[in-house]
Amino acid sequence: MMSSQNDDERYVVRRWWRGRSLPWAALVVVSIVLTGIALERTAFFLYEPVPAFIERLRVGRLFMLAGSAASIAAAVWSQIRSYPLWVTICVAAPAVLTGMATMITTPPSLTPQLAGLVALPAALAGLVGGLLFRRQGKIQPGHASGTCQ
Repeated sequence: MMSSQNDDERYVVRRWWRGRSLPWAALVVVSIVLTGIALERTAFFLYEPVPAFIERLRVGRLFMLAGSAASIAAAVWSQIRSYPLWVTICVAAPAVLTGMATMITTPPSLTPQLAGLVALPAALAGLVGGLLFRRQGKIQPGHASGTCQ
């Protein structure tokens, strides 16, 4: 603790990101947006080895890599912030489902897009859950609230 000039006043200096959800939420939104762009760039119904299609696929895979990295970073950060496990799992869903599907399948496959139908809403649910999460104080044994004595 640090003290002010008066001896009877005390204050605690905390890092600015400790109690704030905004930077974490921005990282989750960036993850969702980058993953959405990647899914749009890698969606092919007919694949022809034309240089424009190959370049579009390469850029889409780079967007997927960036979105997956942001998703994993947000999941690690949510675990550090002691969010519930379901929030961490939902935030990591784009990296796990769509990122892995993009890495494993070949270009004419729509598997990443199908995985995105599950992963992006899950990430949005994790975002809302993380923003609405409030840490509850620990209840001391023997002091149940709402009981008459």
